[in-house]
Amino acid sequence: MFSWFKRKRESLAPIERIRTEDFTKTTELYHYFTNLTGIHFDQKESITTPKLIRFAQGQGCNSFGELMEKLRSDSSVREALINLLTVNETYFFREKGQLDFLAHHSCMVSTPLRILCAPGSSGEEAYSIAIILAESDFPLSHVQIVSIDINTEATNRARAGVYTNRALHRLPAPLKERYFVAEGTSYRVDETIKKVVDFRSCNIFEAEFLELGFFDTIFSRNMLIYFDLPTIEKAVNQLKKAARNDQTLFFFGHADLLTTPSGLESRVEEGIKYYTLKK
Repeated sequence: MFSWFKRKRESLAPIERIRTEDFTKTTELYHYFTNLTGIHFDQKESITTPKLIRFAQGQGCNSFGELMEKLRSDSSVREALINLLTVNETYFFREKGQLDFLAHHSCMVSTPLRILCAPGSSGEEAYSIAIILAESDFPLSHVQIVSIDINTEATNRARAGVYTNRALHRLPAPLKERYFVAEGTSYRVDETIKKVVDFRSCNIFEAEFLELGFFDTIFSRNMLIYFDLPTIEKAVNQLKKAARNDQTLFFFGHADLLTTPSGLESRVEEGIKYYTLKK
């Protein structure tokens, strides 16, 4: 009889603990992402948190605490989160006045020209610069454009160089025919333009950024708008380290800066605002 009770107890299945979801504690996760990328979500948490919840669930996590453990231990999860939360909406010939000014200024430069796009998003800006220089008869063999972005998906799209008609809506038809190859409803950048640009996945706050070398022109458009003031200063200081000399031109987006950063001088020529290192 006692053996029957023993067998009965052994046959009982262990009680499984039900894992309940808890996605209410967001502070640590937002701080982690800001420290990683510099990007703040102070005014956008209401629309960003649902994205984070879906991301965590997709990673098999039932809380942001579990997600934090994965982020700290798995670089592929960090990369996926960065790709999710970084914006890459752009198009060819955006803020074309700056590009025209660069082309005019570059015609007076006799040395090989190095240009940095940080961030470079999905490549439209870097390819636009190459096209503008080609149209100005600047020898592309004397040009190197380095385009960096922390979003690896955007960088891969840039390397592929295939775009929809929407991305080319500002491009005059003759330039579209000259520098792109139609592939169905898409357009592929011509190899003469592609070979001028080096696309890299890179974070300007990491040591690898300083290994890119020095540049004659630095474009950093529509990145600083996502930073708070201390992070803007930190980002600009990094960009300043990449300047070849006090003749290096800095171009920012129209909404990036409210005041001139320390160490830079603001200049306006031909209606175009740019910056140089303070002498």
